[in-house]
Amino acid sequence: MPSLHAAIPAADDEFTPGALGGGELERAAAVLRERGSVRLGRLGGRGDVLGTAGRLMSPLWQHRDADPDGLTVIRDTGRHEGRPGFAGLGRGDLAPHTECAQLLHPPRLLLLACARTADAGGESLLVDGRAVLAELADSHPAALEALSAPRAAYFGGADGHFAPVLESLPHGRWRLRLRQDSLARFSQEADAHLPALRRAVERNTTRLLLADGQGLVLDNHRVLHGRTSFVGERLLLRALGQPDPRLALEPGFPAPWSRPSPADAEVAVGRG
Repeated sequence: MPSLHAAIPAADDEFTPGALGGGELERAAAVLRERGSVRLGRLGGRGDVLGTAGRLMSPLWQHRDADPDGLTVIRDTGRHEGRPGFAGLGRGDLAPHTECAQLLHPPRLLLLACARTADAGGESLLVDGRAVLAELADSHPAALEALSAPRAAYFGGADGHFAPVLESLPHGRWRLRLRQDSLARFSQEADAHLPALRRAVERNTTRLLLADGQGLVLDNHRVLHGRTSFVGERLLLRALGQPDPRLALEPGFPAPWSRPSPADAEVAVGRG
């Protein structure tokens, strides 16, 4: 069964702002297509984060909480703890989720860059939806059927909408959408299978502690992200956006039982 430990690139496979601007963009794109995530390193500050986001995203997406340049400062504001939809701006646990799941079209890419680590805690939680799909298809096919129904879940408040948790797309591809708070409600059929879904999410969760200057780019339609509670002044910068056409991202992600595209198969052979 696929696991996220295979999907998250190794620490020695980090891409720096200079490398992405100097010809490594194609290789980073192949890693993103294959694994759903790319690791970043040597981010010197806000300018490096903006520059990296600009190479990968076109255009940047303006989040409700973003600054005018498109970046959002993720920290404990002291004002948002316990408010639905604002858990990321507190210091408590944040369950793995899709960013902006309540939108009709959530942004495809999410960049997280660590500007200051916490004194304790604050590990990133990452879940590869491809591994979750594999586990449900193999061990809980009835759960997969219920969770892929068009009205399996309602995400958001009054302006939210119905959507599948795991959406089947053309050409054997899938898309994941999930949040685990009061802004997600599930159909009776889907609700009966939430324990199986949550077990699959938990079993395929890995923890990653980002150091200052490290970051991640995630395929928000495949990889869930969350956080453990923390102590101290943890500070991250976040960018959201649609993928630059040069990344050649197809909609969703391939089913675990499907073959990789010829281009990505060549990349995988070349890497080892």
